[in-house]
Amino acid sequence: MSCAIVIHGPIGSGKTCTCLKLAEMARAGGIAVSGILSVRVHQDGALVGYDGRDLACGQVFPLVRLRSRVEGSDWFSFDRLKYAFSVPGFERANRILASSADGLGRSSIVFVDEFGRLERAGQGIYTGAERVAEALRGGGVAVFACRGDLVEVVEEVLRGGTEAVFRHEPGDAEELWRRVQEFLGRACER
Repeated sequence: MSCAIVIHGPIGSGKTCTCLKLAEMARAGGIAVSGILSVRVHQDGALVGYDGRDLACGQVFPLVRLRSRVEGSDWFSFDRLKYAFSVPGFERANRILASSADGLGRSSIVFVDEFGRLERAGQGIYTGAERVAEALRGGGVAVFACRGDLVEVVEEVLRGGTEAVFRHEPGDAEELWRRVQEFLGRACER
């Protein structure tokens, strides 16, 4: 059995914080945790970008920076966004998600944070997210974070890979943990 949880909300609503709390609860509960979180990077009190955090080992690496702060062929722009995106950072994030997908099973949880406009266009972490969705056929839990206007896009990526998709707004990680425990308990009984 498998399930996916889509944590959705606007920028700054606590999607990543909710994912982080859920990951900590899962790890404390003996569940294998992997995937990536996109954590904010501040400099002098201002948001300058996002780093990827590998949940399996805790390493952090650059993903997104304000365009005004980076240059060179290792960074690309998308649409008219004020951010630039790290080519090696997204390659690493996709490798992490592919490895997480390979290890997904009945007693594991994978996080995919954040599925955004870049991914809607088939870029960014799209290939890794797709691998995680496909791996759900073998069991386990995946948590995808996105903005509210992308929930249906994420659900389309998940279609056919999982038996259940739950939508959840950020905030109550304890409720999510209870849902995950209930689901994993049923999966282990089979």
